[in-house]
Amino acid sequence: MIKILLLTDYSQESERRFLNGFVKYADTQGGCIFYPMSHLISQTKDNSKEIIKIARKFKVDAILGLWHNINVEEAKKLEIPIFLRTYKKIYSDFPMLTGHYKEFGAFAADFFIKQNFSNYAFIGMKDILWSLSRYEGYSEQIAAIKKTVTHRYEVEDFQNEIAGINQWLHSLPKPIALLACNDMMARQVTEICQMEGLRIPEDISLLGVDNDEFMCNISSPTLSSIKLNFEKHGYDIAKTLFKMVHEKNIWPARIAVEAIGVVERMSTKRKVISDPYIHEIVDFITRNYTQEIDISKLTSFIPLSRRAIEMKFKKEMYPHTITSYITKLRLDHFCNLLENSELPISTAADMSGFIDNSNFSTIFKKYKGMTPTEYRRKFRLVNNNQ
Repeated sequence: MIKILLLTDYSQESERRFLNGFVKYADTQGGCIFYPMSHLISQTKDNSKEIIKIARKFKVDAILGLWHNINVEEAKKLEIPIFLRTYKKIYSDFPMLTGHYKEFGAFAADFFIKQNFSNYAFIGMKDILWSLSRYEGYSEQIAAIKKTVTHRYEVEDFQNEIAGINQWLHSLPKPIALLACNDMMARQVTEICQMEGLRIPEDISLLGVDNDEFMCNISSPTLSSIKLNFEKHGYDIAKTLFKMVHEKNIWPARIAVEAIGVVERMSTKRKVISDPYIHEIVDFITRNYTQEIDISKLTSFIPLSRRAIEMKFKKEMYPHTITSYITKLRLDHFCNLLENSELPISTAADMSGFIDNSNFSTIFKKYKGMTPTEYRRKFRLVNNNQ
């Protein structure tokens, strides 16, 4: 049975999802033995000697995870596969745990561009490779399509820079589409905005990366995020690692985590709307779409005819009518429940605002091209790498 020295941070949901995928493949090969050494992880401490000492003591077949300040020459003497995730440097001598970082940034740009923003911003971590790459992909895509620059702030020490971040957020043109380098950074932005009276998503439409569900759901408002396929990443890494160990061969593999899509929550539930009446209607729908909405009552507080309102709505929210926009929000909510819960389909439909379930499957299939059961099965096949 393969023995693996594991250097990871179990507090991160992304790491746990990665390991779930890793274990799924390992189980097909008879399993593995982990030697978890999470307490050794540090960005400043020189821990190479201690890690190498432990690797030799337990005669591990591979090392997997976060290894900061690695002593390359000493590590190579172990003559075992070492799969690295590092923040500040790419090592050509070892397999790397990486991601399509620039693509994630471009993915976020496309998401916001479809919402017709004129202003864009990015907040990330200074001197961190994956953060820099996400900024590059984001800003380059925006420059290419919208012909505008991206406002940027780099954080070195968040606790000592709150005043600076606050000043920067206030200085940004509004409304603005803001990509945070990850969910942790995005949640910290929501805290500052709460304290300073900056409205999310009205002033700042905020998107994170990783879809850490705990982090996203404790944010206020709840945080939209790019979901990455960490389970498949872990599965693919395990497959390569086992092959290296069995063949007693090491090569500098680059296996990258991929994006699945945006999980949209309240922090981006807006569209740039110029008409104040339509803005008021959209705001009401966004806050109440899981409840029954009477369209005639919805338009009663606007001093225009229903026909005029419907025409204005479609112009601002093209291609959506009022009815189709409500349906879209409900379907997005329903899909999120299918993907991230074990709720029965009928219960998930009720919770999403589909009170009358008699023709719900027909509606869902019209919009998604498959039944709710097929959608849930397909999503799980992707996550399980089957």
